[in-house]
Amino acid sequence: MMFKVWKKILPGYMGVALQVMKTIAPGRMFKKMVDAFISFSQVTVPLSNLEVTWVSDREVAMRTKNCPMLVRGKELAKKAGLDIDPKEICKNEQTYMPKMLAEWGLDITMKLEENGCQMIGKLK
Repeated sequence: MMFKVWKKILPGYMGVALQVMKTIAPGRMFKKMVDAFISFSQVTVPLSNLEVTWVSDREVAMRTKNCPMLVRGKELAKKAGLDIDPKEICKNEQTYMPKMLAEWGLDITMKLEENGCQMIGKLK
């Protein structure tokens, strides 16, 4: 469902400007999108927990260490006495985020780790 919502929002959100930037300067556009994603990620994950490695101007590897959402989810499940794995939320993102970002011409692969996740993004 989330994918259907984003698919309708994206054309109005970025529209023609994204297509022009992708045609004229694809590497620069990709860097701007990654920088925006990192800035937005700071809402939930401190910058000290994010590790960004640029493989090339069209590929980046991002790793989240000691994810506060996972830590908080584990604490809440323990307090409530529930046998819930907070990684299930991450597994959900693992399915819809690559589909959503494919609309922008990005190929994303996500892997769950012990206390976070790793994402590798490539510009198509």
